Amino acid sequence: MYIQKKKYLKSTWYILVNEFCERFTYYGLKTVLVMYLTRILKFNGDESTIIYHSFIFLSYFVPLPCAILADSYWGKFKTITCLSSIYVVGCIVLTGASIANKFGLDVQRVLAFLGLFSISVGTGGVKPCNFAFGGDQFQLPQQEKHLQHFATKFTLAVYTGSLISTFLMPELRHSIHCFGRDTCFPLAFGVPTIMMLIAIAIFVAGKNTYVRKKPENNVLTRTFGCIFYALRAKFTSSVPCKTHWLDNAKGKYTESEISDTRSVLSVICVFTAYPVFWSLFEQPGSRWTLQALLMNGRVDFLNWTIKPDQIQMLVPLFGVIVLVLFDAVLYPMFAAIGLRKPLQKLTLCGALAVIAFVFAALLQFKIAGNTTEIPSGEGRLYIYNGFDCPVFVQSKSLQLQNQIGPLEMFNVSHAVVSQNSSEDVMVVGITLRFGPKCNFVLDNYEFHTTITIIEGKEISYHLARLNANTIALNRIGIHDSLVKEKFGNPNLRVLVDHTFDYDDNITLTCADHNSFTSYPLSVFRGMHFNAIKVGKYNVFYNGKMVPTPTMDIIPATFYTLTLQRNGDKMDVRLFTKDEGNYIHILWQLPQYLCMSIADIIFMVTIIKFSFTEAPISMKSFIAAISMLTLALGNLLVVIISTISFKNQAHEFLLYSGLMFADTLLLGYFSVVYRSKNTDKTDSMTLNEHEMEETTVSD
Repeated sequence: MYIQKKKYLKSTWYILVNEFCERFTYYGLKTVLVMYLTRILKFNGDESTIIYHSFIFLSYFVPLPCAILADSYWGKFKTITCLSSIYVVGCIVLTGASIANKFGLDVQRVLAFLGLFSISVGTGGVKPCNFAFGGDQFQLPQQEKHLQHFATKFTLAVYTGSLISTFLMPELRHSIHCFGRDTCFPLAFGVPTIMMLIAIAIFVAGKNTYVRKKPENNVLTRTFGCIFYALRAKFTSSVPCKTHWLDNAKGKYTESEISDTRSVLSVICVFTAYPVFWSLFEQPGSRWTLQALLMNGRVDFLNWTIKPDQIQMLVPLFGVIVLVLFDAVLYPMFAAIGLRKPLQKLTLCGALAVIAFVFAALLQFKIAGNTTEIPSGEGRLYIYNGFDCPVFVQSKSLQLQNQIGPLEMFNVSHAVVSQNSSEDVMVVGITLRFGPKCNFVLDNYEFHTTITIIEGKEISYHLARLNANTIALNRIGIHDSLVKEKFGNPNLRVLVDHTFDYDDNITLTCADHNSFTSYPLSVFRGMHFNAIKVGKYNVFYNGKMVPTPTMDIIPATFYTLTLQRNGDKMDVRLFTKDEGNYIHILWQLPQYLCMSIADIIFMVTIIKFSFTEAPISMKSFIAAISMLTLALGNLLVVIISTISFKNQAHEFLLYSGLMFADTLLLGYFSVVYRSKNTDKTDSMTLNEHEMEETTVSD
C-alpha cells in the first residue's frame, strides 16, 4: 500500500534545538546539585538526597497543572514561553546563591531553595508540552513514521544535551577556583543559565512556522464529569450496564467522550507501574554520586581524574549509543525475540534495573570492607601508648603480659566474667611498668590502675600525662563505635596529652593543592570519631608541615591519630581499624550500563506509548500524568531516605527487590493491556517495514 509522502517539517527543528538547550540546562544543574548541597550548603548525605529528590519531585509534579493550562486555556506555545521565563529567573537566583558566600549559610540556603523552586516550576511547565507540541506539527496517520523518527530525534536531543552538560559542569565546578573557594559552582550554574536563554530565543524564533492547535476549554471537565457520572449511575441504576462501567454515562456524554475517557483510564492504569522504575532511574544523581565520592577516579594515562558527579555522564553516553542503534538494531532484535509490544519492552527495562541495583549493592559492600565482629561473651580492649618509650602491661586477671612499643598500640580480647547482675561488665586491675628510656619517671616505677571490659564492645584507653607530674590511663568515651558511617566516609579521632590544647594551630590539610580541605584540631575535641573526606593529608603546625609521611585516608575506615610533643619535635602516628576499600570509580560501569540501557528503552517507549494512546485533545495531560509517575518515584526515594538505613548497601537491595516486584506487574500489564490502536508496525515482516521506510522517507 502506498503511503503519501509528507515533508519533514522545519518547525520541528526549532523544537528539537530548544529541547537540547533546555535539557543541557536541567541536567547541568542537576548533575552538580548534590555536590553543591553537601560541599557548599553543608547538608549531610540523607538531607542532600531528600532535597535533590524533592526538587525532582516538584519538577515532575508541576507538569500536571501546567498541562491542564496548556490543553484547556493557554495552548502549548504560550505555556512553554511563559514557564521558560520563570525557569530562567530560577537559574539566575541559584547562580546568585552560589556567589553569595559573603552572606551566612542560612541566607545561601534560602536563596538556593528559591532558585530550585523556580526552576522546578519552569521546567515542569515545559516538560509536558515540548514533545506534544512537536507531535502537533505532524498529520496523522499520514506521517506516523515521521512521528516515530521525531520521537527518536527528540530523545537524542535530550541525551545529547545531558551528555555534554554532565561532562562539562563537574569539570567547571572542580577545575576552576573562584570567589575564594576550591570550586566554582557559579560557573557550573551560570553556563546552564545562558543555555536556557538561548533555548527561549530559538523557540520564539520559530513562532511563525508552528502549527498551533486551539485549546479545548472543557475537555478535562467533561472527562472527569464522565467518570463521576458513570460511577454514580453504576451504583444507583436499577439496570446496571452489562458492558464497560463507563457506558453508564451514555445519554449525557457522547460515544467519543466515553471512548476517550476509557482510553485515558486504561493508560493511567499502566502508569501505576512506572513510579518504582523512576525511583531507581534518578539515583545516579544522588546515591550513586555519594557512592562515587568514596572511589578513586584517577586515570593515570590521561593525567585526568573522573569527578564523582561526572561519572553520571555514562547515562547519556550509553543512551546516545543505544539511540543510534535503536532503529537499525534494537527494533529488529526485539521483533526477532518476540518483544513487539511496548509493555514487553518495559518489562525488560525493569529486569535490567533490578540487575543494576544488585551491582550497586555489591559495590557498596566491597567499599565498606571489613567490620569488627567480637565473639559472643567477649569484649575487646585497646591501649594506645602516648609515650616515645616502651611500656610493659601486666594483668593477672587477663593473663596478660605484653610490651607496647613507643607510640604504639596494643589490643586484646577477653571473655567477660560479669561482676554485676544487670550488665556484662568486668573491671580488672592492670599494672604498667615503664622502660629505662622513659626518663620522666623513676626507675622501676609501676603504675597501678583498673580497666573495664564490656561484652560485645570495644573500649580504648590512652596512656598519657594529665600534667607534668601525673600519668593517667584515660578511657576514651564510653566505648568505640563498631558501626561504619552509612555512606562509607572514613572516621578519624585525635589523641593528645596535656602539652596540647585543642585550640592550638594544628591542622590536618589535604595534600592535593587544588583542594582547600583542612580540619583544625578543634574539630576533634573530646577525642571522638569525626567523619572526614577521602584523600591524602599532611599535619601542619603553625603553618609548617610536620615531617611525617603523608596519610592516605581511604573510605569506610576508622583512624586514630596520636600526637606527642617531644621537645621541639612532634611525633605523629596513625592507626587504622576495620579498613574499607578504595576502588576505582569505573567499577560503577556495570550498574550504569544496565540502568542506561533500561532508561533509554523505557524513555523512548513510554514517550510514543503516551502520545499514541492518548486522545487527541488530552495529549499534554497524559504526558503530564506520565511525568507525575516520575514525581511519585522521587517521592518514594524521599520516604525511604527518611527511614535512613544504617547500611547503604541494604537500601540498594531494597530498591532492587521493589523493582523485581514491579517488573512482575509490568509483565502482567503486557499480557492484559489492549491498545486502542492497531500497531501495524509490530505485525509487519522486516521486508514490509523496510518498504514503508522507503515510502515515507525524504
